[in-house]
Amino acid sequence: MKDPLFGIGKLDDELTGIPDKKIVLLSASPSVGNEVFGYQIIHNNLLHKNKVLLYLNRTSPQSYLTEMKDYDFIADANLTIIDSYSNMTGIQSSSTSNTVIVENPSDGEEIKKKLSAELEKGYDLVLIDSLSLVIDAFDFNYAMSIIDLVKSKLDIKKGSSVLLFTDWDYGTNEISSLVSKVNAEVEIRGIEKRVIFGQYFAVIKCDWVKEKNFSSVLFKSVKPGGIKIYFPKVLITGPTDAGKTSFIHSASRDAVSVDRLGGTIALDHGNLDFEGYKADLFGTPGQERFDPLLKLLGGEAIGVILIVDATKPDQFPRAIEMLRKTESYGLPIVVVANKANLPGALSVEELKDKLHLGKDAPLVQTIAEDLSHIDPNEPTKLKKEGVEQALRALFKQLT
Repeated sequence: MKDPLFGIGKLDDELTGIPDKKIVLLSASPSVGNEVFGYQIIHNNLLHKNKVLLYLNRTSPQSYLTEMKDYDFIADANLTIIDSYSNMTGIQSSSTSNTVIVENPSDGEEIKKKLSAELEKGYDLVLIDSLSLVIDAFDFNYAMSIIDLVKSKLDIKKGSSVLLFTDWDYGTNEISSLVSKVNAEVEIRGIEKRVIFGQYFAVIKCDWVKEKNFSSVLFKSVKPGGIKIYFPKVLITGPTDAGKTSFIHSASRDAVSVDRLGGTIALDHGNLDFEGYKADLFGTPGQERFDPLLKLLGGEAIGVILIVDATKPDQFPRAIEMLRKTESYGLPIVVVANKANLPGALSVEELKDKLHLGKDAPLVQTIAEDLSHIDPNEPTKLKKEGVEQALRALFKQLT
């Protein structure tokens, strides 16, 4: 057995998995929801050969597994479901080796009895979907008793638990009581101003992590793929012919460029999906006549990749000027020194010295895949090692 993991990079990085005997509350606002978090956590634990018990009162097992499959998450024999939904709606269902039917979902004692019997078998992960529906069907005290039951079995059998909870404006004292019973709380919320224009999650509490430097991050729910950390605008800027278009096309599968005679005259755009992260990349034109666009393109960017030609230090003042005009000073930044293998390319130390960006600024060298087969109608592709190193360096700063 391995410690259950979330399968969501940011959470696994900050919490390093879920240790034995620990309970995590995923608390969502009604406008966002947390179901996909549950699918992804279950899927990831099944991939690690962990035994998973799902208490389900939100939908039928058949619908749940279909929803998981929509995200390309496939269940296997290591998943057991306690079905506390079907008999409440009249759906025909029967117990199998992987499904335990609650005959009367309105009978709190039957639910406890069947949950206790399954917990006795020992599971690496126990997920309840959903705790708020338990509260609505019974009351808050009954839901707290379910948590106590799970905790008592985890103390004996080991394993850990995740509770999916929607905060439907319950009382402050009730929420405080609930949070006091769990070891960690992850808050899932929407950024709202008349309409929701973003979703984020943040670790609010965790009693097994000593360094509590937690931060909130934006996310998207993607089919297939599940929860992806999402950066809505990453700016790719730098002087003319430094390699901005090449970088975006190398990092993205569906990049588009607006160009004329080989030079970008408006912008490049690409959608990035990499190691659990999604980002929209926006590339600026390098020519000075398009400088009025720079501030517009730089607006609302949350990170910057500055592309420079390592063989042309005379362009570095222009690169710094572009950072100023896009108003991106102070944002997380990674410098990409392109054409690093060509004659006259400066070393990392020389590049940092001449760019005046500080010795701590991440600087990554990139080179073209194959200069012997250049298509004048297509951007030159860069070797993925350098591109991926630059992306990791930026995402590390952003999270």
